[in-house]
Amino acid sequence: MPKLKKLSVIHPYLEGRRHDVEKKLYPKQHLWGLESIEREKCWSTNFISTENIKLPCLLERILNKLFFRHSPGVRVEIACLHASKSADLIYSVCGPLSLSRFYKKTKLVSWVFRKPERFTNHLFDPYHSKNLEAHTAFLCLTPNAQKNFSKHTFSKFIPWCVDLEMFDGKASTIEKKSSFFLATGKTGRDYETLINGAKTVSAELRIIGPKEQCPKSIPDNIKWINTSDNHPDQAIDYPTLREWYAQCIATCIPLSGNAEDTCGYTNMLEGMAMAKPILMTRSGCLHIDPGNHGFGISIEPASTNGWTNAMTQILNHSEQANALGKKGREIAIKEFSVDNFGRKVVNLIKEIIDE
Repeated sequence: MPKLKKLSVIHPYLEGRRHDVEKKLYPKQHLWGLESIEREKCWSTNFISTENIKLPCLLERILNKLFFRHSPGVRVEIACLHASKSADLIYSVCGPLSLSRFYKKTKLVSWVFRKPERFTNHLFDPYHSKNLEAHTAFLCLTPNAQKNFSKHTFSKFIPWCVDLEMFDGKASTIEKKSSFFLATGKTGRDYETLINGAKTVSAELRIIGPKEQCPKSIPDNIKWINTSDNHPDQAIDYPTLREWYAQCIATCIPLSGNAEDTCGYTNMLEGMAMAKPILMTRSGCLHIDPGNHGFGISIEPASTNGWTNAMTQILNHSEQANALGKKGREIAIKEFSVDNFGRKVVNLIKEIIDE
C-alpha cells in the first residue's frame, strides 16, 4: 500500500478559533477549505501551530522589522521551515512565505489577494522574485492576482466563499424596531463619502468601523460602533451581526476606489447570502459587480450623490430591493458555497501533490 502524502496547513488566523467555527460562532469561510482538505483520504493533514515557537518579544519585533516586514512573521516562517522537513506540501492561507527557497522537496501553495505595491530586492521579502518562484503554485482571489502572479509560477483564480448556514437568508428572529442601512468593515473604506450621502436619507445608517475613521460630528441618523484593534467580530459577535444583516434594508460598502484591492469582498458575500441588496463602490478588482450582475447598485468612487440616490432608490422601491436581494442569494448559493470552494481547492492540491 503506497504511503500517504503529508499535507501541512499554515493558518495562524485560525489558531484558537476552530472551536468557535464548530460552535457556529465564527463563519466557515474563514477555514479557507480546511474542512474539505481534512476529509480527503489521499493524504494526512497536519495543522502547523506557531504557539510553540518561543521568541523574546523584542527579538521577534526586530526580526520582523528587519527581515520579515511583508511576511506573516518570523514565527510562521520558522514553523513552516520546520514543517517542510517532513511535509510533502504546505498550504499557506497567510500568503507567500519568505523562506520558501530553503524548502528542499516540499511543495508550497499559497493564497494571494493582490500584487504588492512594489516588488522588492530584499532577499527575505516574500515578494522577492526568488521566493515567489520557489512556490509551486498560487491560489488567487481575483483574476488580476492570477495575471500578476502567473509571471512567477503556476497561478489559479478561485473565487471565495460564504457560510450559507450562518448567513442563511432568513428573516430576523428579533422583532424589528426600526429600518436601517448597514455598513461594516475596517480596510479600504470611504465612510466619509457614505455619511455625507446618507445624512439626507430618511433612514438610519449603522456603521461598524474603526474609530479613527469616525468623523467628529455625526449626523443624527448615523449610529457608529467602533471596531476593536483586532477584528470586527470583537466589536460585535457574528450571531448579532447576522441579526443586523437580517434586519437591515441593504448592505452599504463604501470603498476607497483602489482598483487592485479586494476590500469589501467578505461584506458583499455575507450581504448576498442574507438576501440583501448590495450598495457598493465600483471595485474594478472583483470578478462580480452588484450593478452588472443584478444583485445591487454600483456607485462611482467618492460620489456623495451616488450614495444618496442609491439609498433613496432602495427605500422607495421595496419590490426592486427584494428582487435584488433574492438574486444575490441565488448567486451566493450557486457560486460561493463553502463546499464548492473547498472542492476547487482540493482538486488543485491533488494535481500538485501527485506531480
